[in-house]
Amino acid sequence: MKAICSSFNMFIHQISKDKMLWAVCIAPIITAIFFYFCIPKIDLILSSYLHMKFILKEYYLLFDLFLSLITPYMFCFASAMVMLSEFDEHMISYLAVTPIGKKGYILSRLALPSIISFIVSVFLMNVFSLTDWSFSMIILTCMQTSLVCIAVALLIFSLSHNKVEGMAMAKLSGLIMIGLPVPFFLFSNFQFAFSFLPSFWITKFVLEKNLLYLSFYFLITFILLYFFYKKFKRKII
Repeated sequence: MKAICSSFNMFIHQISKDKMLWAVCIAPIITAIFFYFCIPKIDLILSSYLHMKFILKEYYLLFDLFLSLITPYMFCFASAMVMLSEFDEHMISYLAVTPIGKKGYILSRLALPSIISFIVSVFLMNVFSLTDWSFSMIILTCMQTSLVCIAVALLIFSLSHNKVEGMAMAKLSGLIMIGLPVPFFLFSNFQFAFSFLPSFWITKFVLEKNLLYLSFYFLITFILLYFFYKKFKRKII
């Protein structure tokens, strides 16, 4: 455990030296504050200007869902960038033969950042959500978003050869968020064309509280995790 903590401290130190990654990690807090204070005011201005009732209010839940996803996404993006940097510098091979080992490395670079992002996400949702949430739903939703973002980090690392490619891959992996708004705007069965995205099932579950949707989410997410973890392990050998 001491070796894992030491490796995680190294991880934090690398983020603190990189201004871009530092900004990435505080971006969810800025996003939460913006949503909480600015979205209702923007809604009020739009409603007054267009002489209509509140326009954005029916989508407040969507903003909350985006907030629950953006936190672990940013943390896992930072983690993937650090791992790519260590891969470029051949540090992963070195760390693998130290007391931390490969499992410890994976825990310090993926599991711990995901756990921290989960805690931060729960806090932000508790304080800055625009709609009323039960604490159990916040926990369950943030658990889902944190888990799927581990798959995103594995995807970015596994399919990139350097940090430049990693940033491009991160933009592509951002498509994972497309599933969030689909149930809000598509009401026909055509919405299930997006059922391959875990984020689609997160929204479906939050809207309808149907455990079947939660099962579909876990099925797709674990398939993604299994596939990209295998590629991840082959890369760090």
